[in-house]
Amino acid sequence: MPIDERRQDAIATAIAAYDRAADGPLPRNAGRLLAVMFPAEDVCRRSLETIGAEGFGRSSLSLMLRRLERAGFLTRQRGSACIPDTYRLHLPPVQR
Repeated sequence: MPIDERRQDAIATAIAAYDRAADGPLPRNAGRLLAVMFPAEDVCRRSLETIGAEGFGRSSLSLMLRRLERAGFLTRQRGSACIPDTYRLHLPPVQR
């Protein structure tokens, strides 16, 4: 599903603001990953395999998701063997 241009701008703006304020920037593909996961809604229930099929390697995808979670852009509710994890997007990121 194509991402809404306003949503893509909101994601890019939030990441740029975070990168300016944080000790270190987020990974270069963080914005693209969030756009793939959240093209229209603030909830993503896709498996890592389907997200990875959008051009993300499995190991780098897992690392990036953890980094976005630590930064406050994502919260994760663990799934089970047959139900993927549920990720919620936070724009702006949640301060911890």
